[in-house]
Amino acid sequence: MSRILIAVDGSSHSAKVARAAIRQAAECKQAPELHLIYVHLPVPTLGGVIKPIGHEALQRYYREEGEDALRRAKTLIDRAKLRCTTHIVVGPIAQSLVREAKKLKCDLIVMGTHGMGAMAGMLLGSVAARTVHLTPCPVMLIRD
Repeated sequence: MSRILIAVDGSSHSAKVARAAIRQAAECKQAPELHLIYVHLPVPTLGGVIKPIGHEALQRYYREEGEDALRRAKTLIDRAKLRCTTHIVVGPIAQSLVREAKKLKCDLIVMGTHGMGAMAGMLLGSVAARTVHLTPCPVMLIRD
């Protein structure tokens, strides 16, 4: 395994996901290339409401939110003396993860689940299930 995409959302569960990825990296003969990613859903643009806010302010918001979400997982990876590249992407979560994994030629995606249960997952859909369905590479799911 040479490239691992680690998807975090800034929740306390993200640390568990990062630790699982660190363990997976330790199993590799050669240190894999780690990519830590946060996907931000787009802010709805209700009939031009975004114009008064401004493009630069919106981009700054996405960047700051993403950096906050990545911080804890990045610290854990740094403490494990592993290197990673961080990515902040805006878009639909599952599709964005799959697109980035393909672009980066990742061999594995590590991500969490929030264990909503069968009924809630069926009604709301699951980012993890959608990612598994869309991606050609293996996905390691870390239960909450």
